[in-house]
Amino acid sequence: MMLMMMNDWQICIEFQQVRRYMPQQFYQTFFSSVNSLWRFNFSFKIAQNCSIGFNSTICAFFYVDFTEESVNTYRKKIKEFEDSEICWNIREQDPILVLKQRIRGDPLTYKKYLDETPEEKVNKRERVELVTEAQVKQFINEVYCPSQPENDVIYVKGIISTKEIYELVKTFTTVFREKTAQSFAAWCRNQKLNFLLAKEKNPEVSPESYIFWNTFIMVNQDTTELKWSLMYLIIDNLINSMRTYLPKYQESLKNLKKNGYEIIGYARKSPSEDVTSRARLLKSMVSNLKERSFATKIFVSPCSWASPPLVSRDLQGNSRVIMNELSVDGNTQDLLVYLKSVHHDVCLVTIDFAGITTRSEDIVNLVEANPSLKRIAVETFAQCNEVFIFDTERLVKDNGLLQKFENRNYCIQRSK
Repeated sequence: MMLMMMNDWQICIEFQQVRRYMPQQFYQTFFSSVNSLWRFNFSFKIAQNCSIGFNSTICAFFYVDFTEESVNTYRKKIKEFEDSEICWNIREQDPILVLKQRIRGDPLTYKKYLDETPEEKVNKRERVELVTEAQVKQFINEVYCPSQPENDVIYVKGIISTKEIYELVKTFTTVFREKTAQSFAAWCRNQKLNFLLAKEKNPEVSPESYIFWNTFIMVNQDTTELKWSLMYLIIDNLINSMRTYLPKYQESLKNLKKNGYEIIGYARKSPSEDVTSRARLLKSMVSNLKERSFATKIFVSPCSWASPPLVSRDLQGNSRVIMNELSVDGNTQDLLVYLKSVHHDVCLVTIDFAGITTRSEDIVNLVEANPSLKRIAVETFAQCNEVFIFDTERLVKDNGLLQKFENRNYCIQRSK
């Protein structure tokens, strides 16, 4: 679960930028030694959220220098651990050895490292597709960068027009099937895509009057078949990674339930909308909490802002009509009472950070007052195609993580 990496996250999945993945030496060696890409299946493992390669990790795990000889020696040694695999939990700089079965059971907690070594495998390219606007937005932000990326092999500086971006995007999604290039450009502006931060470049010859951008483009779009093949392979892995967020998130939640956790949902709507609109939007949020996050109990605040403390919400109980229509388990006050009453572990799920609060101290108070609250999950699939599952013990100690709850604009439109 893009990707940005956050330091010291207990459980987090965001899309890790692919530009960090491929070492210069590996790229050059690979292209000088093969004639056709189709006989190889790159093990980018993009969906596993790691900017550190497996080879360097092996050396770190065994406390040896990162050399080709050490890599070859300790890769063989790793194979002796047939039932275990090196992965990471909190920081990718701290490799650990974990049973493979446990990794498969909870892939968001135990993240694998990128293996830079290509695995030979005859494999026909399968068509992959972006299915939501959130995925398209994330895809464009990864492929087109306004500033110098860390990997100048996968990215090349070039001039690209909005129409050219539109044409590439259309090959990987049907979301814009009915849209023109002009309406796509308007959508990009409304979404504030990253490439719009690049310097504009208006060539002397531009018969269609499209805006051009000085940006960094994923994979040098050379005319050779090999480089085009590489580009599509990287992009296919990129898209597959984004599309696996939801099943991996749900797999981790199922694993929590197997370990005795109760999944509780919480939704909130601001008083800025009328009663009918709030009821309709809350109903959609409640449905998503049940279907996407497997919440067995759901509490809502039908009329509250994001900034007031949880303990001060819903004290008047004047939204009983909406509550009855939603058929939920109670309001914010009922949630707080329930959390204090249970003695089993709880995972609280909300739709985006502002869906619960925009005050980090409120999160700290909530966790400290309720020992049963062991996890807080924030899902933002419809808005940002991201998901977070925080270990509350670590969350309250990490100001970097808590700042996520302070950012009111991180994700919006909780009705999705």
